[in-house]
Amino acid sequence: MSTDVHSLLAPYVLDALDPEERNQFEAHLEQCPDCRTELGGLQATATRLAESQSQAPPAELRQRLLTAIGTTPQERPVVTAMSQRGGLRRRLPQLVAAAALVLAAAGGTGYFVEHNRADEQHDQNVAIRAVLGAPDADTKALNLPNGGTVRLITSESRDSAVVVARELPALDEGKVYQVWLIKKSAAESQGTFSRSGEMVMKDLADVDQVAVTVEPSGGSKKPTTAPVVDVPV
Repeated sequence: MSTDVHSLLAPYVLDALDPEERNQFEAHLEQCPDCRTELGGLQATATRLAESQSQAPPAELRQRLLTAIGTTPQERPVVTAMSQRGGLRRRLPQLVAAAALVLAAAGGTGYFVEHNRADEQHDQNVAIRAVLGAPDADTKALNLPNGGTVRLITSESRDSAVVVARELPALDEGKVYQVWLIKKSAAESQGTFSRSGEMVMKDLADVDQVAVTVEPSGGSKKPTTAPVVDVPV
């Protein structure tokens, strides 16, 4: 059975094609403006995924710690008797816990929150790459009349899909775009974004289409406007 050359787009972005498939797709790419358009969007997404893997502590945290060290009076060293060292070791866990609280008060809390967010982003990135690299990944693209593109990449084997939105029209203050999975008469919210973003969706059984609507900030429990994007799955 021959392979639909359009299905090679996502593996091409991930450099997952063998030389013969790569040559075949690049020859097709020269003749297909739709694939060239989609290629740019997927390459931008892949770059964003790669750049989001590392998360450095905020620079201001280091400066606060250095300032605290420089302004804290230094005490003379105390020679501890052997009989006293056991008590010190017993108190060490409490001292470590207290130091952690001081670090949080000095601004470390922000770093730990960002670290947790980075872990969540990493998990989402792994799921997105799994869909993009699936052998049965299928891409559908839609150019909005007022500007911007929305791409839907689905994988039946992964039972997942990825929505990639780029530069959608700016909305009025207090409005966001919200993504929905439409199952028969029900609509399940998948999250919101402003003008650009990507998100992974799972459990596509019984899903008829993916829709994007304009909703109040924070999202709605159900769609309140007509879809600006409506893509069959």
